Amino acid sequence: MDCEYIDWHVHMAYKTDIKPFVKAARKLGIAMCVNACGPMYAQPGNDEVEEAAKKYPDTIVPIGYVALGRGDTPETIVGLHERGFKGLKMIAPTKDYDDEEFYPIYAQAEKLGLPILFHTGVVARSDEIIKNRKAAGKPVPPHDDPRTFNIKSKRMEPMCVEGVLQNFPDLNCVMAHFGSTGRRDVSQGIVRWNPNGYGDLTGFSRAFEPDDSEQGWHIAEKYVKMFTDVLNPLLVNRYPEKLLYATDLSTDDPELMNAKIESHRAVYTACGIPKDKQRLMFRDTAAKLLGLS
Repeated sequence: MDCEYIDWHVHMAYKTDIKPFVKAARKLGIAMCVNACGPMYAQPGNDEVEEAAKKYPDTIVPIGYVALGRGDTPETIVGLHERGFKGLKMIAPTKDYDDEEFYPIYAQAEKLGLPILFHTGVVARSDEIIKNRKAAGKPVPPHDDPRTFNIKSKRMEPMCVEGVLQNFPDLNCVMAHFGSTGRRDVSQGIVRWNPNGYGDLTGFSRAFEPDDSEQGWHIAEKYVKMFTDVLNPLLVNRYPEKLLYATDLSTDDPELMNAKIESHRAVYTACGIPKDKQRLMFRDTAAKLLGLS
């Protein structure tokens, strides 16, 4: 894929025109790994992601949402692969990620070479997401009472991914929000000591402040320091090839894409990561995991 950057973690927004988002991404040379987790998170589903990827194959890399314990099966994985999805997204399981009930799903993903993005750490509340979208005048899909969703963040702790990595050594797994929520020391150990374990850096995208300049923002050193104070103790400059550029953007939020790139660049540089290693984080490792050229 001809791009300068690959954003590993992007969400498809419900009933929004993604053309402006795609236009902004193309201008900056970004390919977007897009997933949609359905009504539980006020998002559309896999069908909409598939449609967007077919319409914008140069920009949208489809990542299929898999509902663990909520009806999806190994056949779901086969179907997503046949439809052209390049990876999988998992969040809000009904049991721990490493529960053996889910092993057949992981075995199928391993067999088909589909990497998995696992949400790790504390998860946003569905009712608050829905409320905030309504308050902002954004459309919300039909949904059940969030109290019936049976969501617990402890099922998504980083250590729950470690069991998947150990039992499926040929399955590449990425822990979302590395270093931002959950046990940082555990996340570091999992990524460093598991060849198939990776982390995405969604929590480090806002090292900027808005201003009245033409670009509308500037890098704020106080935020760069705040982020490096988190990442430096995790020794991230020793394993940059295991960490992925990611923003957690939504496709109805195309503004400040460049600010997010430059935020990550400023943080990576402050952590002592050289430019050639930053290239791995911004693009090449993600391209390898996804099977993109």
